[in-house]
Formats: sequence, structure tokens, C-alpha cells
Amino acid sequence: MTPTLDEIFPYKEIRPTQAEMIGAIQAAVASEKHVALEGSTGMGKTISALCGILTSLKAEKRRIVYCSRTHKQMDRVIEELGALKGKIKVSGISLRGRREMCINPIVRRFTTGAADAARACETLRKLGKCEFFENIDERGDMVAELQQTMATNPTLAEELIETCKDEEFCPYEMAKGALGDVRVVAASYVYLFDPSIRPLFLHNMHADLSDLIIVLDEAHNLPDIATELASDELTDFTIVSAIREAKEFEDDLAYQISEDIHRLLQDLADEKIRDADDGEEIIRGKEFEEHVDRFLKEAGVKTKFSSLAEALIESGDEHILIKLREDKAPRSAIRSVGTFLAAWGETSERTEFLHMISRTKRMGGQPTIKLEIQALDPRIITQPVIDGAYSTINMSGTLAPLEAYRDVVGLPADTVLAHYPSPFPAENVLALALKGVTTKETFRAREMYEKMVARIAEVVKVTPANVGIFAASYNVLQGLLDAGLAKQISKPLFAEERVTSSSKNDRLIKNFKAHAKKGGAVLLGVQGGRNSEGGDFPGDQMNAVIVVGIPYGKPTKRTETLIKYYESQFPGKGKLYGYFLPAHRRMCQAAGRAHRLVTDKAAVIFMDWRVSTAFVKPSLPSWLRDRLDVVADQPGALTKCLQNFF
Repeated sequence: MTPTLDEIFPYKEIRPTQAEMIGAIQAAVASEKHVALEGSTGMGKTISALCGILTSLKAEKRRIVYCSRTHKQMDRVIEELGALKGKIKVSGISLRGRREMCINPIVRRFTTGAADAARACETLRKLGKCEFFENIDERGDMVAELQQTMATNPTLAEELIETCKDEEFCPYEMAKGALGDVRVVAASYVYLFDPSIRPLFLHNMHADLSDLIIVLDEAHNLPDIATELASDELTDFTIVSAIREAKEFEDDLAYQISEDIHRLLQDLADEKIRDADDGEEIIRGKEFEEHVDRFLKEAGVKTKFSSLAEALIESGDEHILIKLREDKAPRSAIRSVGTFLAAWGETSERTEFLHMISRTKRMGGQPTIKLEIQALDPRIITQPVIDGAYSTINMSGTLAPLEAYRDVVGLPADTVLAHYPSPFPAENVLALALKGVTTKETFRAREMYEKMVARIAEVVKVTPANVGIFAASYNVLQGLLDAGLAKQISKPLFAEERVTSSSKNDRLIKNFKAHAKKGGAVLLGVQGGRNSEGGDFPGDQMNAVIVVGIPYGKPTKRTETLIKYYESQFPGKGKLYGYFLPAHRRMCQAAGRAHRLVTDKAAVIFMDWRVSTAFVKPSLPSWLRDRLDVVADQPGALTKCLQNFF
């Protein structure tokens, strides 16, 4: 029997916005519809989504897959199930990727990504070289006991991993074995949206897509996740690695093919890219295939492009097997070249894909040539999942305009669209748009940057602790530095680097946050960067966010092609969907970094007059849009607003 909301809601009171959201989800799930809703961080979307589904008619026999981007978000789902435990019997598990869950030292030490880990894992099992996997077969009683616990309780991935370390079981296999019995699975988007992973995931769940109610948390990420999954790239660094691998294994065919493709890449770059150091150019898919066939023919190689991929993948798999037998890193650059060529052949004549050649620089500044397969349409990936699912709940703090999100990911016309007001008290949010400043290309000059630096210095001086600055691009970031930002502000400056390792950036953020209790500091980053998208800065970790400009990209051929494609799909909206709205969402994500908890009090200052216009303002989340005030272009005007606020 379906429980009522009053029976299962685990907290003292249901906020009005939560009750409204829960009601919308209940009704949509009961009628097999999809939902796209915008509600700010802090309103309790996770517990509302779970309660809305669990109390909806027809949902009793449905399974729930809750997709998130970070481990923290996945664990939050299981923690909320723990809060429900005293009210209702509901099991769940949070998953990690195969590599993150694996405790086999070979996989941990030698693989760098999910695909590498999957191949290494499969091969180790075949070779009988994974004791953790074999222990599962040998100790069936203990396995059954653990899986029964998981089938009846919410289980965090870390809890499972620690238990499996103690028992010397494979955590990934244990989790996989439990998937068929748990009601809720919290997992990365790739489990459902990667076409190569989804069939096995559904098989292990003993479910079809039509059995699933899918929650897409932070759904504004879905278009980018989808296009990334459908895209691929090949660099000359990988090809050089393939040449070395072919020499090592005396693989004459792979060596010849890799050598020819390497020379071809250099020739094409010289021919098509005028700038010797940087630049990109569109290349027809079939044109590259024809060039490859010509090179191979001239070299006396009888293999044609159409059969290259299979030959290279087979060679790569053989090399991986040999390496594992010798306890070496199970990687194959030859296989990577093969999988890329296979993808190129599959997409070369499809209008939903763009094929590019470019010159760029790797970390450390080394030049590299790159071939790219760029997906233009997220629906290549999203449509099969959305069409197949029983229902999807799409939610984020930055989905406006909801109609555009619905169109771009392929939700049906009858999708329920809803905005919910902010839970933040009015006295905790100050939203300002400053007149007289902009990062519009025609206004970017030393004088403009100096004016922005002066206004930033006002904000830093009046703000109690930490301040975040998110620039429209690295060029804008550099413009602020060149205009004397570090000297003008009264607090230490921590500047994000364009190319840096994750560990170095983590140290930067840790040091910045520590200054919240030492008088404050300033973080300088970019919109769309790792710190403006994934970073959370609650409390005094960020008392003010300064958003400098709107991150509109340069009108490159890549951008022009994307706009033209969207115009063909959504007449009259090509530039809006393909150019303007993605930039607005990146800007809005940066603006929301400080308001993470209902108790957070922070100011958001947009340093670009365009944000207050009728074109841009509707893209702001309602909790900022409804409170946005315009500040005059006068020294001291910001100071007065901020002093009153703080």
C-alpha cells in the first residue's frame, strides 16, 4: 500500500515549497509524465524528490535511480534514505565507478579511467589473478549475509568498501550483486547515459528502463554530460605512444598504421591551420578517411580505413592481456587509436557531429595536434533514456528557461515545468547588477578593467570574510590581474590557473577556505571552471560572489556550426540555445557558489550591466532574478549597499 506523505516525511515540518514540489512529483509519476523543476540549493530537493516518488500512486513497483555528478551528492541520497528508515522500509545503495570501488592493487595502481579499469578487471578475472573476486564464489554464506543487509538497508559506498576490505571481497561485484534487490540506486549519470554501460547496469538491476523512475540531480549538467559522452578525441601524443607500443610488441601492421596516421595528422594540421601555434579547422569526416586510405596505399598497406579500427582494437587487446600476465600497466594506445577510428567511421556522415583538427597545448605547455569528434546534439545520448524511462525528475537551481532545457534534452511537450521560490530569507540574499561595467568585447580596455578592479576592491573591503571572483574567461581574469587587482584589494589573492593538476587546485581551495577564520581572502576563478561549477563555499567560506561578465565564447567555426545545427532543429532559437543560454547557465552556476545552506548570508554582484537587461535577466534563477537591484556607476555606491546588507 502506498504510504502518505505525513507517514514518511522524516523532519519536523514540510516547508510550503517542499509540499508544492512533492505534490507536482506525485502527480507526474502517477500519470507517467516527466518533470523539470528549478529550485535553489537549500530548499531540500533530495528529500522532496524521494518522498514525492515513494508516496505517488503507481510508484510502488517502480525502482528509483538517482543520478548525480559527485560522490557527496550520491551519499546524500543514501543519508536521506537513512532518515526515512524509521518511517518506511526502503533500501538503497550509492555506487562508485569500478576503479573507485576496486581494491585489487593492480587495477588501483595501473589504470586511470573507467574503461581501462573495466578491461583490466575482466582480464584479471579470466586469468584467475583477482583473489577478491574469487573469494565471493568461495564464501557464499558470508556473501549472502552481506547482500541481505544491503537489500534491506540504505548502504553507503564507503561502508561497503570498508566491509569488503575486511572480508577481502570485491566491493564492485558485491554492489553489482545487490542491484537487483535494492529500491534506490544513487549513481553517476554514466551508468544510465553511457550506451556502452547502460545494458549491463540494467541487467544487474534486473530491470528495463520502463521500470525506472529516474531522478536527474543538478540536471543543468545533462546537456554537457551527454555531448561529452557522444564525443571523442585523438592526440598526436596518443599516436606516438601507439608507435612505441607497436615497436615493443613487434606489431608491424599497427606500427605502419600508427606511423602513417601520425604523418597525416601533421600534414593536415600544416595544410588547414594557418596559425602555427594555435587554432582549429573543420574537416569533413569522409575527407580524413580518404586521406588515410591514400597514405596506406602509398605505403603498400592493403588494409583500408573501414577495417583499420577492428585490427587495432584486436592488437591492443592482445597487448593488454600480455601486460597483465607480466603484472604491467594494462594500457594500450593502439587500442585507443582503434576505438577513435571506429567512432570516426560511425559518425563521419552524420549531421549531429562535427569533425575538427586543431593545434593546442597540453599541461606543461607542450604543443599537440588533436582530432575531435564533437557531438552537437545531447539528444543522441539523452533521448533513448528519456523515451524509455517510466518517468524522469529533472531538477536544478539553474534550469531557467525550463522550456529550453526541455527542448535541448528531448523531454516531451507535456513535461511538467515548475519554478519554486527560494528558501533563503530575504535578509540573507543581496543581488546587485552594476551599471557602467561590462566584458563585452568592444569595451575591453585597460580603463574598463581598472574600473572593475576599483569596484572589486570596494566589495572586498566591506565583505566580512572571503570573497569569490569568477571572470567570464581566462582572458578577462588576466585583464583584472594586469589592471592591478592583487595590489588594489586588501586581502590575500588565490588565483586559479588555466592548466593545473587537481591536487594543486585542491590545495589552493583548502588554503583559501582556511582564511575565512583569518580575516578573509579572495578567490579568483573563471565561470565554467572547476571551482565555479563544483565548489561549495558555505558560511564565511564565501560571503560575497563577484561575477565579472558573461562567458559568451568567441564566434568560432565550431560555435557557428553548433548555432546552425540548433537552428535546423529549433527554428528561430539556434543562437539562443546554442550560444547564449549555455553561457548564462555558467554565469548562474558561479553566482550560486556561496548560497548552499538556508542559513548562508552572502551578496552576489554581477559586474556587467547586461545582466539587468530583459534578454539576460530571465535566465537568472528566481531567487536572484526576483531580488536583483541595479547599482549606479558611482564610486562608493557598492560600499553603501554592502554595508547596509552586512
